[in-house]
Amino acid sequence: MYLLAVDGGGSKTLARLQHTISGQQWQAAGGPAQLSNDLELAVATVRQLSLQLCQQADISLAQVMACIGLAGAGNPQLYRAFCQQLQLDFAAWQLTTDARTSLYGANNGEPVVMVALGTGSVAMRLSADGTEQQTGGWGFNIGDEGGGAWLGKLAVRQLLWQLDSDQGVSSPLTQALAAQCGNDIQTVLPWLKQAGASDFAALVPLVFAHQHCPLAQQLLHQHAIAIAELICCCRGERSLPVVLLGGLAASSQPLLSPEINRLLQPARGDALDGGMILAAQQLAKFSGVAGPNKNSGGSGA
Repeated sequence: MYLLAVDGGGSKTLARLQHTISGQQWQAAGGPAQLSNDLELAVATVRQLSLQLCQQADISLAQVMACIGLAGAGNPQLYRAFCQQLQLDFAAWQLTTDARTSLYGANNGEPVVMVALGTGSVAMRLSADGTEQQTGGWGFNIGDEGGGAWLGKLAVRQLLWQLDSDQGVSSPLTQALAAQCGNDIQTVLPWLKQAGASDFAALVPLVFAHQHCPLAQQLLHQHAIAIAELICCCRGERSLPVVLLGGLAASSQPLLSPEINRLLQPARGDALDGGMILAAQQLAKFSGVAGPNKNSGGSGA
């Protein structure tokens, strides 16, 4: 039997196939597979990578237990639509979120609080009794505090305040932002009209690059507070280690308080490792169950 893990996000998708006996692995990469951005593209990407890896290993889909972790899989409508459209005859498979596969990879399937900091933000907890709980991850419009899009939006808001003020654009950070977004209403409004979460997140390197600027320091302090709140809300009073993952993890960690840093440990794995753990659990669950293309109904939350 073979295990397949897929990790799909807004910019790229990675997949890994592994033989359970020999441990031999095959890997492939493809384009985006974020359900909320483009469901049809996500289906096509996962299908193409799955078939590609099976072809490389010279096996059939019926020999594969798959765990597919995709951004946007927490949406029930998108979850159902993907399951209906994938149409791959795996021995068994489950669709879940990329946050959940990251959770299982973060501490090699052992109890942990995982905090993912990228364009968005989300925390998940795996407790000693096996229960899982997600905190945050509500999306850019209303949440994702501590994520890149949220921080970029705070920075642009400061640019707008300075554009409205008598002093004008006066700080080093807002001057850098103005060069990207516009320095008056005629240029800023068109930028705002087309800007999405990734556009706001793309401004975050400017905030970190201007840490000598008092305004940037203020924003980064808010950023650190938001991350600490996310960690504390998810962890509660439980004695669990915390792992930071995502593109902003390394740059954000030095901003956190000594108390929060004492809770942190390095990641023991990534989302693909977590997907492999979940696929192996599925194999144990479905051992002896006949019939191809059995969807386990894995969590989309």
